[in-house]
Amino acid sequence: MQRIYGGAPYVIESSSLKQRFMLPSWLFYMVVSMALLLYSWQQQPIYLNAAIFLMAGYICFSHVYRNFLLIAFLLPSLHLFVTEDSGVSYATMLFLVALVKHVAARFNTMKLHVVGLIAMLCMIAYEWLHLYLNGSVMVVPVIRWSALFLYASLMMIDLNFRPDFKQIAHYFVAGILLSSVCGFVMSWAVPSGAATGYVRFEGAGGDPNGFGMMILMAAFFLLHIYKQSRTPKPRYIYFALGLMLLGLSTLSRAYFLTAAITVVLLAVYMIVTSEHSMIRLRRKLALAVLLFAAIFAVPAIGFINSIMERMSIGDSLQKMTGLRSMLAERYWDVFTESTLWEMFWGKGIIGYLQQSNISVMGILTGPHNTYLESLIAWGMCGTILFVIYMVVLNQCQRQKETSSHKPSFLSYLPIISTLIFLISLQSLAKYSTYFYMTMLFMNMYYCEHTNQRDSELIAPSATVRE
Repeated sequence: MQRIYGGAPYVIESSSLKQRFMLPSWLFYMVVSMALLLYSWQQQPIYLNAAIFLMAGYICFSHVYRNFLLIAFLLPSLHLFVTEDSGVSYATMLFLVALVKHVAARFNTMKLHVVGLIAMLCMIAYEWLHLYLNGSVMVVPVIRWSALFLYASLMMIDLNFRPDFKQIAHYFVAGILLSSVCGFVMSWAVPSGAATGYVRFEGAGGDPNGFGMMILMAAFFLLHIYKQSRTPKPRYIYFALGLMLLGLSTLSRAYFLTAAITVVLLAVYMIVTSEHSMIRLRRKLALAVLLFAAIFAVPAIGFINSIMERMSIGDSLQKMTGLRSMLAERYWDVFTESTLWEMFWGKGIIGYLQQSNISVMGILTGPHNTYLESLIAWGMCGTILFVIYMVVLNQCQRQKETSSHKPSFLSYLPIISTLIFLISLQSLAKYSTYFYMTMLFMNMYYCEHTNQRDSELIAPSATVRE
């Protein structure tokens, strides 16, 4: 992918030593996908190690922009990289290597947004100051969280880093498809012994709710890309609907609720708007829905029964919410019973689980609510600081946009769906959250016309300096 960083392009010779040892992208992703599929099936470490070795080499020798595409591809399958004999995800190590490569390669070409840099450093410093409560045992997790928080933030505050969001979305969707296939392979190789009469699908994401959030996010990304296209391709609509149908397999109440709200919002907007691109989308979407209904009507009957059984489980609020209401109540008690200092300062995003000491079946369990998690971990001051940080990142991404393009209603739907999902997910301690956040902001200001104009400024034979 050829991009501009700070005006004139930086060129390297095509005969570079690195280029000689680089696999073509399609071959690299095919080999890595096969290795991960074999690992999902056989559960033999050799296949996982081979995939990690290939990706580490790819990160070291490829351009930092392509490293970001690899990250988008891996996000839906991070659970594959967590093994019983390792205390940390192998994917985390890959991301840290990518961070080192990113900083080393772009050190001289970065143009950092000053306010964004200050906001980012304030967030990292705020978390580090909690170490006096958590002790030295938390130093390594805090370093890891800070480094990957920094990596995701650099994508936004570096005004010269302008990747093509359309391509990022393609890799993210491809990653969801790989995660789904790996999930099916694992469920086939090791059948679930669920006694409930239904099986919740999570791909290789490790959690049905989190997997559903990614699916809905990606579906709205594709619809937004379709809307922005000069020559729209119906396959984006078909893929988006296919993803939404896949999301039903998670049997996640949060997914059903979020999808229902956002789809209703989209339908109402398409009905009342006079915008030509939305009218075009409305017609194509209606045709695609009818097509999918005709194809999947009969196979969906048994699946609908599973959904109904899942939705009818429980005669109490705790059972209906999967103990989330109980956890929210207990964590709210922790917050309200804290000292005034802790209510303002928090317990730290890395150490709040140990300090709160709330467990289910002997396992420390978080609040499963990001908004409550923020209050417990960062207190009221940190929560306000994080909101300011988000606003600043939005301004950074907006400043990168060189045209008069303004976000459309459709570009807000991935953000709305994610904000609703966060009611049932704890996410601030997970570094993947900040990469999702980066993609959400990139999607909001995505405009195909601007990307095409930038790419036309570089000669076809030019490559960007690594």
